[in-house]
Amino acid sequence: MKLFYLTILFTFLFCEQSELPKGFTKDELERKHLIFETMHRTVPPIGPVRSIAEYEPMQGVLIRYPFGISTSLISAMSEDEIIYCLVASNSQSSAYNAMNSAGVNMENVEFILGSTDSYWTRDYGPWWIVDGNGEIGIVDFSYNRPRPNDNQAPYKVSQHLNVPYFSADFVSTGGNYMTDGFGISASTHIAYTENPECNTNDQYSIPLNSCNYVDDILDEYYGINTYHVVADPNGEYIDHIDCWGKFLSPTKMLIREVPSNHIQYEMIEDVVDYFSSVLTSEGTPWQIYRVYTPNDQPYTNSLILNNKVYVPIMNSSWDGPAIEVYEQALPDYIIEPFTGSWQATDALHCRVKGIPDLDFMQFSPGDVNMDDSINVLDVVSVVNHVLGLNYLTSNQILIADINNDDVINVLDVIQIVNLIIG
Repeated sequence: MKLFYLTILFTFLFCEQSELPKGFTKDELERKHLIFETMHRTVPPIGPVRSIAEYEPMQGVLIRYPFGISTSLISAMSEDEIIYCLVASNSQSSAYNAMNSAGVNMENVEFILGSTDSYWTRDYGPWWIVDGNGEIGIVDFSYNRPRPNDNQAPYKVSQHLNVPYFSADFVSTGGNYMTDGFGISASTHIAYTENPECNTNDQYSIPLNSCNYVDDILDEYYGINTYHVVADPNGEYIDHIDCWGKFLSPTKMLIREVPSNHIQYEMIEDVVDYFSSVLTSEGTPWQIYRVYTPNDQPYTNSLILNNKVYVPIMNSSWDGPAIEVYEQALPDYIIEPFTGSWQATDALHCRVKGIPDLDFMQFSPGDVNMDDSINVLDVVSVVNHVLGLNYLTSNQILIADINNDDVINVLDVIQIVNLIIG
């Protein structure tokens, strides 16, 4: 009942608001304490739980109307993926007309009715998991802004897609969460400091001392057994990891680079040194790629969407080298640069959120022909791909890459054979 009245109160307070900033408004700072009043906990998913990474197969992306990205970008994504658009019921026709007139593939558009307070679907959108029964679900958190409509978005998505909904009572934000899909995640210090149960003001250590309260939640609800929480090297108001770093695969990481005289240089290099000293889920050192951002360009704030990477560019001389880094790190992906109203602390990744391929996620690694059985036919499919006789689809490649090295070769064949013979 208390949650109900708080929601009514928040909705009233926001009804006359214009587009909100990414940071806190003065009014929100005065109501910041109300964030903790909206936290609630459900039973956890059946274990073992696995968090879904951004680079896993996606059936679409979550945006909102009014848009935070260009209709040209929406149109590009709609060619192959579904656009899930959060929109107030009285604005649905306006949203439809805006996309339709811009050449968006309207057959790949689904509207999720519900008001929102801002366009940062990355920050307040759902976090996806696979439970111990192989079922896809959403595990929610309390959004770190007193924005009730935004905070309800994960539940609205779960209702629209008819997937299980869970909630854990801690404060977080999606732009400050990276996961490899195999039990490793990374965030900046606010993952701890925004939760009063952590009882810490530590904002400068690399890594921070563990907070058992948050760590236990991430383990039980998200399947995270290794959580890297570091001081934010940017030292900006937003403190989100996607403003300076990104997991590209289970073995690859992208971190921004600045000139040696840049005020953030030492802290960024300290973070690089830290991740160079820890191991991937495969027990190997991270392959760390650097993208040069001398004027604080938001090149790490990109979106990986199946076989494409959408990269925010600034029409600067450094755009080309940034694209080359992505091409080097992800040679099998199509790199798509897009301009926009980007800032160092707010760009493309902040404004969209992937929706996993709910059907594809049911297939086990190695089931390359997707017939619910791992056998010699899967071996033949991979061998034919390696020999250039018959190429796998992008989804099949993800299933076939057993060792997660972003290359399909004889090593994957050997691992599939090992799966067959037990």
